[in-house]
Amino acid sequence: MVRIEHRDDDGAGLRASIFELLRNSHTSLEEDLMALKQCASQIQNDGLVQDMAKECGFKLANGRINEHLELYYDIKQGRHSLGYIFKGWNDPGFRIGEVIHVPQSKAVSFKRVAYPLLRFCAGNGIVMTVEETGAAIKILLDGIIYSEGFNKATFRKTLDTLNECVEKAEELLGKAG
Repeated sequence: MVRIEHRDDDGAGLRASIFELLRNSHTSLEEDLMALKQCASQIQNDGLVQDMAKECGFKLANGRINEHLELYYDIKQGRHSLGYIFKGWNDPGFRIGEVIHVPQSKAVSFKRVAYPLLRFCAGNGIVMTVEETGAAIKILLDGIIYSEGFNKATFRKTLDTLNECVEKAEELLGKAG
């Protein structure tokens, strides 16, 4: 782990530390520029998501960043989970989603309602993906907001639409069971 020390001097110390890391790196100029662009994008996008969540009255939890994710947060309102938001490093925008787990014991019931659920979600702009494992069926629901369209209204609307799809899935699975 590299420790960067800097003083509160309009970022001069931080810039010097970053330049020192770059001078001592074994990467190409293109790789250095890409990493710096990704870091700047992550800082801006994370701030944007934090601001929008605060404006909408949502709480962000379990934040993480890794080699695949530029950012990830669970979205909560009070104690209630509303889904999650994430952005991959090369994604043109944000995904707001939820995962529904259906036990294998309800697989036949799920297959009867999968198409109506898919039609409902797709008709509302929510992508539905299904992954089957030995223990369960995972229904992944994702709404996509491109970066230039990410604002309070689209964030709230996408979450509302996502939750309508979750409620529809629960309703259909309840009827099918």
